[in-house]
Amino acid sequence: MSWPLSPPSVSFLYSFFCSIQLNMDNQEKTIDSSSQSEKDKESTTSPKATPRPPPILCLGAPRTGSASLMKALQILGYPNVHHGWEAAELEELQWQWPIFDRACDATFTNIPTYRGKPFSRAEWDEVFGEYDAVSDVASFFAESLIPAYPDAKVILVERDMEKWFPSMHAVVKSSTSPIRRKLGAKIGDLSGFLSPRPCNKLHQGWTRAPSPNDVIEYLKPAYVRHNKYIRDTVPKEQLLDFKLSDGWEPLCQFLGKEVPDVPFPHVNDSKEYAERGKRLGNKMIKLALRNLIFPCLRPEPITRP
Repeated sequence: MSWPLSPPSVSFLYSFFCSIQLNMDNQEKTIDSSSQSEKDKESTTSPKATPRPPPILCLGAPRTGSASLMKALQILGYPNVHHGWEAAELEELQWQWPIFDRACDATFTNIPTYRGKPFSRAEWDEVFGEYDAVSDVASFFAESLIPAYPDAKVILVERDMEKWFPSMHAVVKSSTSPIRRKLGAKIGDLSGFLSPRPCNKLHQGWTRAPSPNDVIEYLKPAYVRHNKYIRDTVPKEQLLDFKLSDGWEPLCQFLGKEVPDVPFPHVNDSKEYAERGKRLGNKMIKLALRNLIFPCLRPEPITRP
């Protein structure tokens, strides 16, 4: 997400938020501990159920048309498709971000919080188990999701590098500025919209950058490596190497669906993405300020349904 703030306003807001002594790290640990406790309790008390089929893994990197593919899958009869924008924007999905944060720590060896134990299928099911398909933010975790769901169908969309890079640059640029990174995390914690902190880890982890400040330099090799890993790892019969310009036919053939009598969707271009980011950023800033000034109005953290 890109923050719609000029450098002076960023500095002012960061100083303002830092002047308030809030023990956000302890609160975060409490939330994670509570979530883990509930998970442990459920695992010992719930009867064993027949495993759901794995979700379709749409693992094209962000800004390769993931929102358009999500709409296409919904038209084809897969209504419940996970996308990072919905997870970032919807209050009722904020419980997912602490899980993504833990998944970063379990996946990316180059981030300081790496803990060395990969996420299991059961752990991924905690966040993705109810979805028909997953995309966008899920693609960052391709090297964890493919082993976790070895029988899943995988869709890889590759976009021309020269078009993809500037679009992805806009996504990660706020993660490369220390002050914007810290400000975003604080605003996320205060507003209750929790995507900034895990996204900082995602961008560094996926690119394998040695520090968050170096993410942009590592974008292009990360993109090439990501696409190669998927093509080299997924069995050919489970992989659709897809371009949005191919339209409905290869996608429908891969999924065993009839070709619908509607145009293939194309949504979320760079302009729309930027406007959406500004709306969400402004909403989070307003909520953070409200909750800072009037703590009694701050809602309880959203927990997993």
